[in-house]
This record gives sequence, structure tokens and C-alpha cells, in this order.
Amino acid sequence: MCMCNVQSTEQNVVGSASEDREILPAALKPINYDLWLQPDLTSFTFDGTVAISVSVHEDTTKVVLNSKELTIHKATVTQGDLKQTATSIEFNKAKETVTFEFDSVIVAGSSAVVYVEFTGVHNDQLHGFYRSSYNDAEGNKRHLVVTQFEACDARQAFPSFDEPALKATFDCTLVVDADLAALSNMNEVSSTAFVNTAGRSVKEVKFARTPIMSTYLLAFVVGDFECVETVAKPAGANPITVRVFALRGSASQGEFALGVGARTLEYFSEYFNEAYPLPKCDMVAIPDFGAGAMENWGLVTYRNVALLCNEATATTKAKKGIAYVIAHELAHQWFGNLVTMSWWNDLWLNEGFATFVGWLATDHLFPEWDIWTGYITGVYTNALSLDSFRSSHPIQVDVKSANDIGQIFDAISYSKGSSVIRMLNDFLGGQIFMDGVRTYLQEFKYKNTVTADLWRHLSASSGLDISTLMHGWTRETGYPLLTIENQEYNDEEKTLSVTLSQSRFLAAGDLKPEEDEVTWWVPITVVSHLTGKSGATKHVLAEKNGTITFPYDASEGAFWKLNFGASGLYRVKYQAAHVAQIGSLLQTNLSAFSAGDRIMFINDAYMLSTAGLGPITSALDMIKALALAGESEYNVLSQIKTTLDALSSSLYREDAATREGVKQLGRLVFGDKVAAFGYDFPETEEYFARLTRSLVIEAAASAGVESVQADLRERFDRFVAGDASALHPEIRGIAYVNALATSDAANVESVFTALLAIQANPKTQDSEKNEILRALGSANSPALIDRLINVILFDKEIVRMQDFMMVLIGLVNGNNESAVIRPLMWQWFKNNYEKLRSLYHNKSALGGPFRACAMTLIGDDSSAEVESWARGDGLEGEELETRKKDTVEGYYRAVDQTLESIRTRTALANREKDNIAAWVASNF
Repeated sequence: MCMCNVQSTEQNVVGSASEDREILPAALKPINYDLWLQPDLTSFTFDGTVAISVSVHEDTTKVVLNSKELTIHKATVTQGDLKQTATSIEFNKAKETVTFEFDSVIVAGSSAVVYVEFTGVHNDQLHGFYRSSYNDAEGNKRHLVVTQFEACDARQAFPSFDEPALKATFDCTLVVDADLAALSNMNEVSSTAFVNTAGRSVKEVKFARTPIMSTYLLAFVVGDFECVETVAKPAGANPITVRVFALRGSASQGEFALGVGARTLEYFSEYFNEAYPLPKCDMVAIPDFGAGAMENWGLVTYRNVALLCNEATATTKAKKGIAYVIAHELAHQWFGNLVTMSWWNDLWLNEGFATFVGWLATDHLFPEWDIWTGYITGVYTNALSLDSFRSSHPIQVDVKSANDIGQIFDAISYSKGSSVIRMLNDFLGGQIFMDGVRTYLQEFKYKNTVTADLWRHLSASSGLDISTLMHGWTRETGYPLLTIENQEYNDEEKTLSVTLSQSRFLAAGDLKPEEDEVTWWVPITVVSHLTGKSGATKHVLAEKNGTITFPYDASEGAFWKLNFGASGLYRVKYQAAHVAQIGSLLQTNLSAFSAGDRIMFINDAYMLSTAGLGPITSALDMIKALALAGESEYNVLSQIKTTLDALSSSLYREDAATREGVKQLGRLVFGDKVAAFGYDFPETEEYFARLTRSLVIEAAASAGVESVQADLRERFDRFVAGDASALHPEIRGIAYVNALATSDAANVESVFTALLAIQANPKTQDSEKNEILRALGSANSPALIDRLINVILFDKEIVRMQDFMMVLIGLVNGNNESAVIRPLMWQWFKNNYEKLRSLYHNKSALGGPFRACAMTLIGDDSSAEVESWARGDGLEGEELETRKKDTVEGYYRAVDQTLESIRTRTALANREKDNIAAWVASNF
């Protein structure tokens, strides 16, 4: 599953051993499900029957299945000639189970069939067998129904053994209205039309039996869809029918995704050396979808924006996003679906691996995109950021119950997981890594595994003890900081010996001895003026202290640095003289270092300052040096903007002169570049030219370059007046934000109204709708902000539930009046908490709005107030218990991470504000 908005504590509320898990009794194991479902798109209910063939491993008089929000009408069990009806049916709401009691023993050593009749509800909560709404071409409101079962919501569609290790085959039948498309994991084998008892024309659609698989991968889609189709032709394997489904009238927007999907299936068939085992692969665009996409075997579901685009007008970022999400989900068809984790504590094995090879496939399909440099700014630094909190968690985290799973679909499982795999792939070499993955898949296809199984196969392919080497990376929280303690040059041998130490890096900086007991196995790459970018030397630090030696001389312009290309998951603290040398060299020889290395110079310098391990001026000097050297590489400029935005965000309570000084640095970097790039986007333009033009326009406007703000506003006014060519799609979102942020009180409401009108137009692409939702929070009008957060945000005709967070993030990050907006949004969260509780059925999901509204606050007073609220201070009785249950069980990780973020950034601001002011005064 791909989470579009993926964002711990020393308190461990989850189990620490497998016997603590809330799992079903071992008496019965599923073999096959014969499932019949009849959805109703008018009443939003469905009828169903399921006959589960089971093997009986222990004598029992009980059948315990997972069931949630289902009404059970009848349950029987048949073993041989004996058929029994359940004498009692008992639900355990907390454990999400139903228990059927029978008079006679179900005898071990043979098989049986458990049969259940039930009804359920097509909810609007984006999980289970839920409903989604849309307006058709005539403006009529219509519905479709779709499933989202990961992690534990198959139990909302049918009683089941809803655990990943309890695999079975599925024979599925859907009864739907005759004019609707019905899709499932497998190909349709028959469709029988008839008129039902209510006089409606319906059809019964039967699908081929699935391979053995986990319940969370089963899927159904029913609605008015059409498709585009092609055939993937993997070398040496059967052809695969590939289809992209979209709502009627939209299928042509799936052409780009169709080509990407077919080529990706061909690539993975070769990479994994294992044929895709299903005859077809359908990809379906869903208007309402909580995650970015879901890897259901043979029926992959996506948000519209993650699958559909108009190739002629889609932005470069939109195409890149679509390509990656498709690659991520199709990687799961092998790594996750064919071979599946045994339990949710190995979720990272699914998601971290799919993230890494998803980018691998994207790089294969689009080498001109320089994927791995972009990976550093988009994935790798995200992992470093979250895992620098003591409230982070290990990649492999013990999970006790279904209620705990939602909190680990985060940047640790996805970003850190993939970064660790990328580091291992780089160290072992791509061929050795791939060989281990291939034998792993061969041994465990159609089975379940744990992380140790993958390590065993990689050990066999590499000859190294991978399990021991990787323990610290997967079973411990955090990552190391390598500190350069000493360097000694040997002129005779022309070598440099560098003494290093490793310690856990904490963003807060206050590392305690008991928090620094882990010793990581750290693969180190060193690049120097002698080796060049292609000849980096490799070393390992496997102790707390060690020395590495590499070729070096003391010639003019000599340099060296660790972690070439950011291949290792660690930070580096150089000695002050070395930092100054690097800064000087950048101004005279920018190309001496790779773009990835320049990115990490900035990122490391900034994060070391947050930890109090270096002055913030090191980061500012580095950015200025790059600006004066004419830095023009997109990914480096993107990191500069990200860093300046983060610094500004931490200074919003400081004096205006200090904040303006940070903007001045932004203007130095980006101000002159807009004139060089202009606002036009030639059709044949190179990929990075388009991205860089958009970035420098956005950064210059954000930094207050008045000429750019005026140009964007003039173009926006022409665009709203009907001149579509005035704003290229690549910069429309930027212009929307600028128009709202720079409008005076007399004009801001007309701009706001115009954007809402564009957003409501059925012809507006989903990607542009999202840009508008994010932009609305930039309005500099208290009245409009009040309307946005108290009316528009809760209007599901304007803001789909999946897009709720976009509005919140746009408000707290996109509004210039941070000192007003951020406390306002925290107050709004508290005032609307009960409303949000009813909106978010899964309480772990409440961590999203909580984090958005609280994490950007600054000040000791703010952290104390947020902590008090989370504890439930001032509440009593049931209200207090509810608050504790929500925050301690539902989203405690979000609470801890938010508090740590507030305190860390507050300490940075308090410690560095005078230094920043002095630096600004001496540099501008």
C-alpha cells in the first residue's frame, strides 16, 4: 500500500512476543472461501454468504472468526455427514471476532465447511466494503462500491480468518446491476443476467479461483467504469492483460498509467526471475480512496490523482508520482502478495522493499529523471528526520492487535525501510542483492515469511552474516552520527587515516548514555579528489570507534567526504576546518561533489544545528556558498528551499527582521533565476528544466521577490478571466497560493471565490483540485479562514475525506500569518475534536489532524499546553477515559512525535535566533 501522506514512544503498549498477539485460535485453518456478495448501491447495504473450507487441527465446539460491523443471520458447520447450526453467536467488539458455538465436537484430523449468512453496510469511511460518490457528466450524483481491506478490514465484508498468515484460495461471485462493471482479483469466468425479486435487471458474475493468498489482498469494485487495455509481454512468460479502469468518460486519462503498468510488469518479471502468476492486472481509479493506492492482487486500486492524468497537460511531478505509485504497487504483486509477511510486525518487509524497488523500476523506465538523487530529498531525508526523534520506533515493531497496526504505516516502515534496503543493495552490489531476493521468492512463494528469511537468503548470496549486520538497523530505534575525531595524512604513502566514532543521532541533542548503547554496522563510502565520483572507496565501521584509511594527497584543491551519494543511513559531523574547506571549494568547484553530496552538506549542517552540535550559521554559509557558485541543480535547489522553509517555520514567533533575513537568503538563491528561466514551458523541454523553472518561481515568490509576485498575479488574473494559456499547469498551484497570499482585503474574497469555482468544475483535473485545496489556506483574511475551517472543510461535496489533510497542511504551512494561524488551528482542533472523532472511524487516523494542527507550534508554553490536552487534564470520568484511550491507544506515537518536534524546534529558535540575526546583519 502506498500512503500519500505518510508522516513512538518509550512507552510500549504493543506486545513484545508472538504469544501476546491477539490472534484467532489455532483449531481451524482456512483452505478455501466460496464467497457470494450482493451489493446495493441505493440502500448501501450488502447481502452475503461464505462457505469456508477448513482443516481441523484441534477438537473444538467453537468456530471463532474475525467479524466487524456485520449482522450474522445464520451459521453452520458441516463435517462429513454431520451438519450443525450454531446454538449461540457471540461478538467481541474489542477483538473484532464472532464466536459460533456448536453442540457436537468438530473433530481434529479432517476437514469441515463453515457456512455463514450475513449482511453488512457500505460505509463512507474508506475501509471495508465502502461506498464512493461522484457526479456524472450530467451532474447527477452517483455511487460505486470498492474494497480496502489492509490491514484488517476484510472482516467488515465477510466473516473470515483475517490474518496475513492464514492464506487460502477464494472463489468469488458478485450480483450487481446489469449495467455496472464488476471486478475482482481474478478474471471473469461467467456472467448470467436475470431479473431479481425486486424487478431489477442484474447479473451474477463469477470469477476464477485465486491463488492462495491473504484476506487483506482480496478486492472488489462495482461501478460504472470503462477501461483502456494493452498486453504486457514479459520475456519467457505468458502475456498479461493490463487494463486501466476509470469512471465513464475518463478512461482516456489512463493511457500514461497503462503504458507504465505494462512496462513495469515486464521489468519485475525479469528482476525477480518469476513470472507474474495471474492472467490479468487491472488498475482502477477510485474517487474516494484513503491511501495512495492498494496492491490487491490483480486488482490494484488507486486514488484518481495517483493513476489518471491528461498527458498533454499533466505536470512533470504528477507523471513522476503516477509512475512511482504504479511501480510500488506492482512490486507488491511479488513482494507482499506472492510472498507475504507472517504478521504485521514485518510490515516494513512489504513496504520498505516495495518503496526501494518501486524507485528502481521507475529509474529503469525513466532514466532521464535521475531518480536516486530525487530519492535523497524525497525519501532518505524523510527517514532521517522522523528517526531522529527518541519517540521513533524500530523498523520491526512488535504488534499486538489490529488496533495498533495503523500507527506503523509511517515513514519508518516506508522511508527508513527502503533506505536500509538501498544501503544494503549498494554495499552488496545489485547482482548479489538481486540473487538473494530471487532465491527468497522461490522458497517462499505462496507462503509467509519473517525478516530473518530474507536475511538468510542474502547471507547465502553474499557470504556475509546479514542478520547480524542488520540487527541494529531493523530491531533498534534510530541511526548513527559519525563524528570525525581526528585525521592523519601520510605524505610518504599518500594516504589519509580518519578516526571516527559513532553515536545515536537525536534531533533534540540531549543524548543520554543509556540511549547510546547500540553499535551499528556502518558501511562507509569515501569520495575524494583522487577517486572521483566513480571510484569511491568502501569501508565498514562496526565498533563505537575506528579508523579508515584511503588514498589521498595534499595537492591544491584536495578534498574528501564520507557517505558518497548518501548511500548509508547516517549523518556526518566534520571538524570545523573541514567544513570551511568544503564551503570554499564549493564556491570554486561546484562539480567536485555530486548533487546528492551537496544536498547532504545542507541537510546535515541544518540538523546538526537543531541538535546543538553545530551553529546554524554553518547551514546558512553552505547555502550562501552554493548560491554564489551558481547552484542550478534542481534537487539541490529543492533542498535549499526545504531548509529555508523549515528554518522560517521555527522562527515565526521571532522578530520580523530575523524572519526577513531568512527570506533575503532565499532571494539571493532564487531571485535572479526567474528572469533566466522565464514563465514559458516549451513542449519539447527537458525534464529537469521544467521542474527547476517551477521551483525557482515558487521559491522566489515565497521569499518575497515582488516582481515575481506581480508577474504571477497578472497571469492569474488573465487565467481567471478565461485565458487558459496565461498559466501553464506546472505553475498554476504556485499562482493560486500567490494570489491569495498577496491579495489585499478588497480583493482576497474574489480570488477565493474564483478558486472554489475552478475546483467545483467537473472538468478540473484531480491534481489541480488538490492544488486548490492546499492553496485555500493561504488566504490573508480571518473571515475566509473561518469559513474554510468551519464550513468548507466539513462539506464533503467540496472536500472529500481523503483530501481533508490537504486543507489542514495548506493552512499551517502555507499561510504567511503563522503567528496567528498556527495557534488558531490548534484551538480549532480542540474545539472540533468530537466532530473529528466521528469523522475518523479509526482512532489511529486522528493522529493526522492532531499532528497537522499541533506539530508546527513553537514555544515551551505550546508544548506544555499540547501535553496537558493529550493527558486529558481537567477532564473527569468517561471524558477522561475516552481521551486517554484515544491518545494512549489510538495515536500515542503522533502525540510523542509532535511534542518532541515542538520542543526541538523551540530549543533551536531560542539557541540560534541571535546568531541568525547577527549573520543576517553581516551578510546583507
